[in-house]
Amino acid sequence: MLIYGIHACRSVVINKRKKILRIYLLKNKNHFEFLNAIPAKNLEYINEQQMKKIIPKEAVHQGIIMEIEDISYGDITDLVSSPNHCIIAILDNVTDPHNLGAIIRTAAAFGISGIILSERSSCKITPAAAKAASGGLEHISIYIVKNISQSIEKIKEYGFWVISCCESGNKFIHEVDLKGKVCVILGAEGDGIRRLSKEKSDFVVKIPTNTHFSTLNVSNAAAVVFYEIAKQQAK
Repeated sequence: MLIYGIHACRSVVINKRKKILRIYLLKNKNHFEFLNAIPAKNLEYINEQQMKKIIPKEAVHQGIIMEIEDISYGDITDLVSSPNHCIIAILDNVTDPHNLGAIIRTAAAFGISGIILSERSSCKITPAAAKAASGGLEHISIYIVKNISQSIEKIKEYGFWVISCCESGNKFIHEVDLKGKVCVILGAEGDGIRRLSKEKSDFVVKIPTNTHFSTLNVSNAAAVVFYEIAKQQAK
């Protein structure tokens, strides 16, 4: 897999969770200190035109592209032994890699343990998502499931409260007790969270936004929800 951008690449080097296969650096670009321990044989200096042949032309690479081993996705059965204050999120119908990356970055900032994606109706980790995650990908476990509805049932068996967050919620997010093991479901604009996902949730909540303009991008909504959960967990 290819990733690019200073923050994403630095995080891979520092956290050492993934094998680095090759690093492409822009000629005449300032040297990155976090690469000091990388063997010279793994570095290749190329020009801008060559960079654009490796990644999309519109990609903001900041002078570094890294080829790493493919992303390994977790199995949700691992969550059976999760700690008492574990927080996870399910992204239902989130198909924009930039939104996914932004959510991963926010999740890492607020101590979210893992994110569950649907095999069929969610985007996966792409170079664009990794760039938007800005290094957060190294701090979050990513799970891929075939069936969101069945996964919700399994997660509830593991002791998680399941909360769907959408505009049709009958409670505000801060009115619900979010301590303990919590799984929050977020959906993208348009299709949003599927009906069955909401029906299987313990609570369906909403964010107290302006009644004249209530819509939020899913990554912005995630930031508000993750903050509220982290705040309650810290008390």
